[in-house]
Amino acid sequence: MSTVSVIIPNFNRAGLIGSTIENLLSQTQPPQEIIVVDDGSTDDSLSVIRSYGSRVTLLQQSNAGPGAARNAGLKIAMGRYIQFQDSDDLLSLNKLEVQSRVMESTGADLVLGPWAHVLIRGNEVTFESCVLQQDSPPDSIPLSSWLLRGWTTIFQSLLFRRSFLEGLGGYRTDLRYGEDMEYFFRVLAASPRTAFAGNTLTLYRVDAPNKLSHDAGRSKFRREEDWGVCLDAMISEIQKSHLQVDVVSRLIFRSLVRKHLRYLSSNPECSLQLRERLQREVGKVPSILLGAIEIFLRLAERYRLLRTGYRWVRGYQCHPASQEQRTLIQELGFTITN
Repeated sequence: MSTVSVIIPNFNRAGLIGSTIENLLSQTQPPQEIIVVDDGSTDDSLSVIRSYGSRVTLLQQSNAGPGAARNAGLKIAMGRYIQFQDSDDLLSLNKLEVQSRVMESTGADLVLGPWAHVLIRGNEVTFESCVLQQDSPPDSIPLSSWLLRGWTTIFQSLLFRRSFLEGLGGYRTDLRYGEDMEYFFRVLAASPRTAFAGNTLTLYRVDAPNKLSHDAGRSKFRREEDWGVCLDAMISEIQKSHLQVDVVSRLIFRSLVRKHLRYLSSNPECSLQLRERLQREVGKVPSILLGAIEIFLRLAERYRLLRTGYRWVRGYQCHPASQEQRTLIQELGFTITN
């Protein structure tokens, strides 16, 4: 069996980190190692983590953010495959086994799988909406172009080949917002071999306390600037990697940059140089065209809501939970309320 290293950043999740660790230890193929990087917790998290003894590797750092925590975990990980996990989310019990087998059979660098926003109250699970990523995004365009059009995913639903990640460099540690998006775009710009495992499920809690734990004390303006830095980094990556981007994807991305620039224009804390760099990218296309694209995207979202009840773009491949997926949740010990 191929080995998996799980990396979990943790900040003040004493009430949830134990459930997450138990979920991993209960996998049909348990990971070779569970690395928890505590990011300066001030609650009882350390006691909970230490109660697992040698089954969990604990690293401690001062509050440096999720990117720095994941980098620390990656630095010592020994497994052939890497599972990034958050301290509050849960995996179907077959997730690591199924995805690692898909890795082995396909030679993929990255395996995708379904995931869902859920509310968890005691032993009850409620779907916030549909299950996302019931299939891979259509292969009519590369995944990097889907991301430029507004699609993304959560890292918890993925499995990575460690040797592939080693060639990318680490997370940016200057970002507390958008660090996953910036890193994921670098992943996709490197053209990974991808595969899909549809018979797994990741539960993403939308109601967990400290969901944005590493953002404590960060102002709204700083969050907006972080997203601006993320967009600027994506522009630089396109140029550096000579990524081939189709016209539609590039126009949609530029319209999204233009929209974010409106937020930054009223941000007194935002770097003038950052705004100028983003404006140069936007200025390559007539403003009236980008404005028209923005209006079209809003209308398309409303149409999707009316037609399907879901706002997600096509790349998310969203559909209601299947009976198999409901069974996977029940195997975790939950009942489903919708």
